[in-house]
Amino acid sequence: MIWRRWLPWVLLAGIATGALVVGTHRSPPSSSPDARVMHTAGEVRCPVCEGQSAAQSQAAASVQIRDQIRQELAAGESEQQILAGLERAYGPSILEKPQATGVALVVWVLPVLAVLAGAGGLAFAFRRWRARLQWQTGGPSEADRRLVDDALRSREAPA
Repeated sequence: MIWRRWLPWVLLAGIATGALVVGTHRSPPSSSPDARVMHTAGEVRCPVCEGQSAAQSQAAASVQIRDQIRQELAAGESEQQILAGLERAYGPSILEKPQATGVALVVWVLPVLAVLAGAGGLAFAFRRWRARLQWQTGGPSEADRRLVDDALRSREAPA
């Protein structure tokens, strides 16, 4: 019977996870050269602008990065090779989404673990509080039951 209580929560978590996956999925770039350049430049931060990608910024550094990406794509390099070269040239902070390895992996995983630990702690605390409350109160007394029965009877009695 416990599955009846947890099934809606499991379904809700599955739906929320599915919505997050669909919402964060990027469509593959189209095959036109300009679209591929802009897609790859969207993965790179503007080195001189705050909060803009190299695809969004019109700064000279971003224009230079887009030109470099265009040349490397024309030379047959893959997006991953281009991003790795930009990371070597500018450092790991140039990437909009840093690689999930080493310390960066901790940065990606730690918030998820903290949320899960917090949810688990809350569930444990609520279960303990509920058990303690039920133990302390022991449920309704006979006097409480008589009081409720009398109130229900008085409502049913014609006025």
